[in-house]
Amino acid sequence: MYENSNYQVIKSLKKVSIADIEAMSPNIIVLDHLLGDGYGSDLCLLIKEHETTKHIPVILYSASHQIEQLAKISRADAYIPKPFDLYYFMQLVDQLAL
Repeated sequence: MYENSNYQVIKSLKKVSIADIEAMSPNIIVLDHLLGDGYGSDLCLLIKEHETTKHIPVILYSASHQIEQLAKISRADAYIPKPFDLYYFMQLVDQLAL
């Protein structure tokens, strides 16, 4: 656990709607490419194409060897291949969330 963080984390194993994202008004979104009901890369692209959510930084992560290409296609702000270093992950979140 990253004990010095002041982040509130909302977890979902399924895709959420743009309306849900608008209501949550997150500072950053971290998406696994594989979700229980779809693909995080598809949701990322929806987020980036929607006028009210396109400004929200999105980090896409996956064990897929194609994560870099998936992140580019989905217009993610950053990507992290699994497994990843927690310290590096938190640095990236800090950088994009602020």
